[in-house]
Amino acid sequence: MTSYPVRRLGIDLDTPFPVRWAGGDAFRSALFNALSMSFPVGEQFFIDSLRAGVAALPPDPREAFATELKGFVGQEATHRHLHARFNAILVAQGQVNTVEDRAGRRMAWANAHVDVRNRVAATAATEHLTAVFAEWTLRHPEAFEGAEPRLRRLWEWHAAEESEHRSTAFDVY
Repeated sequence: MTSYPVRRLGIDLDTPFPVRWAGGDAFRSALFNALSMSFPVGEQFFIDSLRAGVAALPPDPREAFATELKGFVGQEATHRHLHARFNAILVAQGQVNTVEDRAGRRMAWANAHVDVRNRVAATAATEHLTAVFAEWTLRHPEAFEGAEPRLRRLWEWHAAEESEHRSTAFDVY
């Protein structure tokens, strides 16, 4: 199986940034901010789903996925952590994260009541969409034209890692 490096992005997310950080564009800033607000709870759901999915496999495939799962979890946990820090600045700016609580409740319910195969399938589908968007982002640098350099780096790093582990959930499924 594949091994994914867990990259610790050295980025300053303690220093505030402008509300319209994406080149002064309110729409682009709001679009990426809204995506980010869904990431911490979503990334945790993906981690939980794949851990449970791999644990449900017979021993041979379970062992075969061990290295890939470790890298996937490490990358997703790092995304979750950095986007939580990014989101804290958004909240300090007065933005309201209406996504996190609602999505968190739904995902907690799914973890308790939905068959692991369906959770892995949902993760595979969402990771596919994320990877398509990530690839588009990397192919269209104008999406971050004029953006706050730290945040451009955050989003490009995240997009690169999503492209890198794009098939893990599908392979587990």
